[in-house]
This record gives sequence, C-alpha cells and structure tokens, in this order.
Amino acid sequence: MIALFSALIGFISSAVPELLRLFRDSKDRAHEITLLKLQMEHEREARQHRSEQGAQEHAMRLEAIQTHTMLAEQALLNARVKESLTGIHWVDALAGSVRPVITYAFFFLYFLIKCAQYRMLMDSALPWQAGMTTAQALVSLWTEEDIAIFSAIIAFWFGQRALRRRSVA
Repeated sequence: MIALFSALIGFISSAVPELLRLFRDSKDRAHEITLLKLQMEHEREARQHRSEQGAQEHAMRLEAIQTHTMLAEQALLNARVKESLTGIHWVDALAGSVRPVITYAFFFLYFLIKCAQYRMLMDSALPWQAGMTTAQALVSLWTEEDIAIFSAIIAFWFGQRALRRRSVA
C-alpha cells in the first residue's frame, strides 16, 4: 500500500510543476489579452481624437474659405459700385435711393388703400350692407394676402442678413 501511495505521490509530484506552468501560462495569456485590449482601446481613442482634430481643422479651413469668399464678394460689390458712380453727388444719391423710394411709395399706396377699405367697412354706402364695428373692420382688413405681403417684405429686407450670418456661423 505504501508503494502504491508513494507511486501516486511521485506521479502527482511530477505533474505539479507542469500544472503550475500551465496555470502560470494561462495567467500570462490573460494578462497579455488584457494588455492587448488596453492597447486597442488606446489606439481607438487616439484615432478618434485624430479624426475629431481633423474634423475641427476641416471646419476651420471651411470657415476661413467662407470668410475669404464673403470678403472677396464684398470687395467685388464695392468695386462695382465705385465703377457705377458718376461723380455728381446728387445723381449718385438719387440712384442709390431708387429702391427705398419705390418701397416707401408702394407702402404709402397700400396704406391709403387699407384706409379706404376701412372707411367703406365702417360707413357702408350700400343700403343692404350693415356697418361694422372697429374690431370687425380691422379683423376683416387683415387677410391672408396681407400676411403674405408682410412676410415677403420682412423676408426680403431681413432674410438675406440672417442667411449670411447663419452660413458664416
């Protein structure tokens, strides 16, 4: 029995270093896998940082190009205006005021028409029409067409500025 027991202990003792080596190798492999995962994560973060940095540089270059384009366009417009000047102060001032004067004239005409419509709604000329109250007359004067005209005017005078600011930003 002792012989069997000693043979078993001998067999186990000869396998113990091999088992320890296998255990150590598995720990080493797990450690290497952990290191590889950390390296891959670090490389992924570095790539992402480089791509973000590249995107920021691209955005800055695009903004510089847009600013340069806007400045070049403004310089061309200024040159065109200078070429079209006659040198006679009042003629140049009159030429520059054509669009605002036309705008004011049409606004004044529109105002007169709305005043006439209000007067007709308040004091009905026809016997079968009943006169309206002030609130009713004002509500009936502000139609969808008036909203469309008002929106077009506001968009014309202020929309281009907002679009330029938006495209630059």
